[in-house]
Amino acid sequence: MRTTAGQALGNRYRLVRQIAVGGMGEVWEGYDESLARPVAVKVLKEEFAGDQGFLERFRTEARNSAALSHANIAQLFDYGEQDGSSYLVMELVTGEPLSDLLEREPVLPVRRLLPILAQTARGLHAAHEAGVVHRDVKPGNILLGRGGRVKITDFGVSLARNQMTMTATGMVMGTAQYLSPEQAVGRPATPLSDLYSLGIIAYESLVGHRPFTGPTAVDIAVAHVNTPVPPLPKAVDPKLADLVVRLLSKDPAQRPTSGAALARELDRLLPRTPAGGVPVIVSRPTPRPLTPPRAPTPVGVPPGTPPPPGPAAPGTATPGTTAPAGSGAQPPSYPPRRDLRPDSVPPRPPAPGRGTLQGSGPRLGRFGRMSWPLLALVLLLGALLGAALAGQLTKADSAPSGAALARIVTWTSVAQAPPGGMIGPDVSPARVDQGPQTEVKDA
Repeated sequence: MRTTAGQALGNRYRLVRQIAVGGMGEVWEGYDESLARPVAVKVLKEEFAGDQGFLERFRTEARNSAALSHANIAQLFDYGEQDGSSYLVMELVTGEPLSDLLEREPVLPVRRLLPILAQTARGLHAAHEAGVVHRDVKPGNILLGRGGRVKITDFGVSLARNQMTMTATGMVMGTAQYLSPEQAVGRPATPLSDLYSLGIIAYESLVGHRPFTGPTAVDIAVAHVNTPVPPLPKAVDPKLADLVVRLLSKDPAQRPTSGAALARELDRLLPRTPAGGVPVIVSRPTPRPLTPPRAPTPVGVPPGTPPPPGPAAPGTATPGTTAPAGSGAQPPSYPPRRDLRPDSVPPRPPAPGRGTLQGSGPRLGRFGRMSWPLLALVLLLGALLGAALAGQLTKADSAPSGAALARIVTWTSVAQAPPGGMIGPDVSPARVDQGPQTEVKDA
């Protein structure tokens, strides 16, 4: 099947532009018209269309990728076949492969390289835990997304647990420059084989070239088996160099035990290794001497009085004394108890719950001493109460002895009032002239 821009696969995935071309397929940026999202579409090359062997490899990659779910593995969305060919629909990673970065910068700063290696190791560990061995770990299959996120892709030659191999006897799968020694001699690849390939990437990123080269792929494979690992530059941190050498060990048993163990070792190297590769020497801080606690001032001693001299430490001489010979005992962590003279013994504080009042005022019997301000307040309250009582008594004495009883006398007319008048004839004119009156007489 010939692929062109604008072509729709499965009446759903429309091809937009070609991103890369691999040995077995083409990678396109596509658009999922059903979910309205960008995707990556890997399509089998036209010359392999109808070849059952390559079709089966695509199906195997789809099954193995579908079993994986990890932040550092490109997620598979869908698989389909059309016109004798097949395609994979995957997560579209916005970024570039590590191979493009190494072409621009052959030697990467350690602070940039170690997170890439650690994330790749974690992604490989997730695949190994799911029973999948990648078998083709190389910079072209490690995508660097936004924010430094690593995505492992292309499980085209991967092998799952209990999965029959599709290679003939003695046929080597993988890229020769990143091939493990056991794969080079025809033995099955294991999770530790993927870690060896990651070690080749680490060496290449630190030095600027791969450790093993040759005119042909066979020569390179033989070098992986027989040639010792060239030493790394002295500028590389010794701990990091030792880790890379262990990753490239010919014996898989001498490599880190898993991708997770490798990631932990890389994480431990990152904080102490700056971008230049020179380890940072961090000295231990000198502990500050502890200030001895001040002894409490005894009750009754004026503030500012210097405390009595403390006891001499064992093995030291004080004025008038001689240190015992041969005393090598260390001083205790707290001053030993000493005997005080009777006249220097401070008064013991009262026991809890006794309720004893202490102060500088007069003694009040069994209640102890009362402070002067409290005594003055009590006297003031007593004076106020006495003044109030005296005022009441004085007011009572100033009242008259015989309270005057008042009688109200009114004049009322009982006779018929003359026509046009209001006052009867029984009220004298003098009373009328005076108007209505009220007399108040003593009873």
